[in-house]
Amino acid sequence: MRRYHALDALRAAMMFLGIYLHAAVAYSPNGGWLWKQAEQTRLLDWSTSAIHVFRMPIFYAMAGFFTALLIARYGSRRAAWNRFLRIVVPFVVGWMVVWPLSMFLAGLGHFGLERTLAGFASGLVFAYVIPLHLWFLEYLILLYLLAAVAVALVPLLLSEGVRQATLRAFRAIVLSPWAPLALAVPSFAAQLLMPDPWIEDPPGFVPVFRIVAVYAVPFAVGWLLFLQSDLLETIARRAWLYAALAVVASVAYRYSYGLPLDRAVLFYLIRGVHAAAEWLLILGVAGLFLRYLSDHSPYRRYLCDSSYFLYIAHMPVILAFQLLLKDVPLPPLAKFAITLAGTVAVLLPVYRFGVRPTFIGAILNGRRYPSTIGPVVEGGPQLEDRRAQDAVH
Repeated sequence: MRRYHALDALRAAMMFLGIYLHAAVAYSPNGGWLWKQAEQTRLLDWSTSAIHVFRMPIFYAMAGFFTALLIARYGSRRAAWNRFLRIVVPFVVGWMVVWPLSMFLAGLGHFGLERTLAGFASGLVFAYVIPLHLWFLEYLILLYLLAAVAVALVPLLLSEGVRQATLRAFRAIVLSPWAPLALAVPSFAAQLLMPDPWIEDPPGFVPVFRIVAVYAVPFAVGWLLFLQSDLLETIARRAWLYAALAVVASVAYRYSYGLPLDRAVLFYLIRGVHAAAEWLLILGVAGLFLRYLSDHSPYRRYLCDSSYFLYIAHMPVILAFQLLLKDVPLPPLAKFAITLAGTVAVLLPVYRFGVRPTFIGAILNGRRYPSTIGPVVEGGPQLEDRRAQDAVH
């Protein structure tokens, strides 16, 4: 079974964009972050707004695609065990490490060392137990559970004829040049549940139905896309068309907030433009990756493997750089650049020597790799690495 190098790279790119997004939000007056310095900049708000439209929907679309691949390749039982090791364990263990570190560093920024230690000693800090950026794994687990129910019930509730008709209808939609607008319809319906004209982040560990619903749409699309994976060629062929239209839709979404329209009309208009921009961006970005990154590259493979760890671990590192730069006489934009570059520069060596060749790397990447970036020596490890290209990540 083929390896989808472009989709691996796409999924990894969304992880790295998440690090960019959080570093930018840390120095912006917009967006929630554990601690921000007084001097902030709005120069990055355009980019963060556009990224927020499509980053997580693409991630969940890829999750649906690769979950269907896992089940097709290994069966439901082995696929479930794979997801437990690769998603549930990193979610639980990662949160247990990242949350206290992040809260401690945020406490230093807000209150200083003495009050922060007192907050930990008294247990006051536990009033702020939240999933942080790892909420995406919790909602992915929820979608897996819903998918398991669907896999069990759909054959019982729907005849083979109905299931095939559904696949034919989906195929017709993707083959149509109007595919982004057709796919935007269920996303628009789900976004009507949102109190704000954007996709909100969860406020805590208790699942929020409207957030599950809005991400269930791309997850289902990704699943259906795997069942007819030849449609990826159509998406790749139209990549530049969708990408160009996505730029127009993103600008329209950004400016739709200030239109002098009735509030009720604006409510529906903004969410409609958001849904259209979302699917144009999903198909445009995915198409460009499929078009230009479908070959195997050992260096790109390395970055893909590292992205999961870097995303899980990046929040306390960003906070540490913020604190280190707090009193440095630099503009916020310069501090953002140093923080972003520094976070990646710190975590990549940690991944190479402390994660990749260890049991942690086996959990995150599916196997232990030698602590090397480039191609490995022909014979044992290189042959194993080629075989590993057929494994699901």
